[in-house]
Amino acid sequence: MNHLDSNTPSVSIIMNCLDCSKYLREAIDSVYAQTYKNWEIIFWDNASSDNSAEIARSYDKRLKYFRGEETVLLYAARNLALKETEGEFISFLDCDDKWLPQKLEKQIYVLENRPDIDFIYSNYFKIIMPRSDRLILGLKSKQPEGSVFERFLYHYPVNLQTVVLRKAVLNKFDTLFDEKLNLSGDYDLFMRVLYNSKAAYLHDPLLIYRIHSDMCSIRFMSDYPKENSYIIEKLKRMDPFFEIKYKAVINYVNAKISYWEARSAMANASNKKAREYLSPYKLLNFNFFILYLATFFPKKIWDLLQEIKMRNIFS
Repeated sequence: MNHLDSNTPSVSIIMNCLDCSKYLREAIDSVYAQTYKNWEIIFWDNASSDNSAEIARSYDKRLKYFRGEETVLLYAARNLALKETEGEFISFLDCDDKWLPQKLEKQIYVLENRPDIDFIYSNYFKIIMPRSDRLILGLKSKQPEGSVFERFLYHYPVNLQTVVLRKAVLNKFDTLFDEKLNLSGDYDLFMRVLYNSKAAYLHDPLLIYRIHSDMCSIRFMSDYPKENSYIIEKLKRMDPFFEIKYKAVINYVNAKISYWEARSAMANASNKKAREYLSPYKLLNFNFFILYLATFFPKKIWDLLQEIKMRNIFS
């Protein structure tokens, strides 16, 4: 199919920006370098004070620039950007990361040839900054496809920026990104989508993802437990039989929430508090038992385990 002649973009790429000039040109250039050409960028400037606007406006009309009058929370800004999209498919790119050239071509091919698939995600490379510029494969093994909802409750492998989904699926929801959330808005929305929709996965890495200390996921790590508890309660309200269907996995999710509580406690050097969070789940599996034991030792042992976990050796 020739997408170059279409007047309507097939893919709307949402880029939310708040003072992101450092890597911005590299991120935008990675879209313009795509082998698949029928796209638009919806660039939502969240009232930046740096020269992000100047950089974004230096591109052609395929980049549609919007600026909010005031800075709002991230998921509110994502919703504002979504309202401006015209494409059949929706994708996301953050301003400090970049896509590899065949990202859209490979994923749109699947979506156009698999009408049963509403959601596709892929592998990615990560760079752990500032200590290295080495590319590390994000996902070591092949990930779930098809009806993935229950498996994603156990382990959620999706990087937002690898996702392409059908806009028609989003139109089914009254609420898209939940603006009460700081960190987990994409998880919340995508899990609601995947409750009834099927997913496809490409093991090819299609994104380069920078991990650094300024990321929201690191700065606001202590918000994970309450946000995940909130999301589980929302999912329960979708189906009156949810707790019966997913009894075992809900127990595992509660264990993960306790793990995040323990991480927060250990960050404050409170081994005893961390131990209390992990104690009910210490026999759940080997990993939880090791984490529980680590709370009896100096904090550097716990930190070492977290370092190993970051490298996908311990999960």
